[in-house]
This record gives sequence, C-alpha cells and structure tokens, in this order.
Amino acid sequence: MAVEKSKVINRLKVLFPKANLSQVRLNALADKLAKRPADDADDAAIDLVIYDFNEIMDINEIAKEDDRVRTLEAKSKEPAPSPPIDPIPEPTPTEPVPEWAKALIQQSEKLTQDLSELKTGRVLENKKATATELFGKSEILKRIPEYAKSRWIDRINLDAEISIEEQIEGLETEYTELVQGSADTNDYAGPAGEGKSNPAQVDEKLVNSVIDNMKI
Repeated sequence: MAVEKSKVINRLKVLFPKANLSQVRLNALADKLAKRPADDADDAAIDLVIYDFNEIMDINEIAKEDDRVRTLEAKSKEPAPSPPIDPIPEPTPTEPVPEWAKALIQQSEKLTQDLSELKTGRVLENKKATATELFGKSEILKRIPEYAKSRWIDRINLDAEISIEEQIEGLETEYTELVQGSADTNDYAGPAGEGKSNPAQVDEKLVNSVIDNMKI
C-alpha cells in the first residue's frame, strides 16, 4: 500500500495553501503519509489520510515552526555588527600648575635621583670591596708588589657581565704566565758545576720590573 509521494505533496499544498512548508518538510511528510493510502487511492482518500495526520500534528503549526527555524538560521549567518566607535574626546584645557606644586615636583625628582645615585654608589663600593678581598686571598696575586696591586685591582671591571671571581682567575693566569715567561727567557746560572737552577725559581725583582714596564 502506497501512493506516489508527488500526489501527497500536491494535496498538502492544496489543503494547506497558507502553510509555508519547506521542501524538506514536504518530502518528510510525503514519505510518512504516502505509505497509508492504497496504491490506487484518489485525491479524496489521500486527503483523508492527511486530515487524520493533521488531527494528531497540526500542519499549520509545523509550518510556523519551520518559519522560526529558517529565521534563526538566517540570523545566525548574518555578520555580527561592528562595535560603535567612540568619538575622540575633545581635549580639556589644563589648569596651570601652581608654583608651590612645581617646587614640590622638582624636590621629589631630585630626591629620587639622589637615592638612585646613592644606591649605585653603594653597589659599586660593595663590588670593589669584594674584588679587593678576593684579590688579597689569592696566593698567586699576593706576590705582586704592594705598589702595583692597586693598579691590578683597578683592572677588574665591576660592571662587566663576567663575574669578579672569573676576572681574578684571569689575573692569576696572566701573572703566572708572566713569571713563567721571565723564567724561560732569562738564563740563571748556578754555581760552577751545578748548571742552571730551577726555571720556576724566578727573581721576583725581575718580574716586578716587567710589571713596572707594563702600561697598567
């Protein structure tokens, strides 16, 4: 038992001309209702099946629901409105700063600058003290004559990214190489028959003279 779907769709349009049923809805209803009448059912028999269905589910209400769905779908596809652009506010004239306020601002700026300079000076003093302490603890650098130590300490860059410890190690290496170089380039003759003394036993006075000639 079944009739052609096209017959059911035609009768739906005739019986409910004001129902704005979508094509998808018409096809769905035709699939459901076309199975009920006999194969040779005429329009009256098809109408009877449609009216029976309308008693259960109001076709006009179905059409209204379809309209609401289509409206919502159309709105969802609309681009979102751009947010309103606030107008640029007109600049308001500023009142002149009173003299007492200017003086207060200047005093505050001067105090901030003085505190910054004081802090910077203390940091440098602490770094200088650390460098001097590490220099004095070095067994290698202790051999540098007193009058030259301050010049060697001044070679430590307190603002460098390289740590003070690493710079101390660099000075130790430099001084050691200087002593060794003096030992290698100077011939220290021992007593007759004993040959040369240990090259490492370098005359400190000679090393000091080399230090004096360095532009440090």
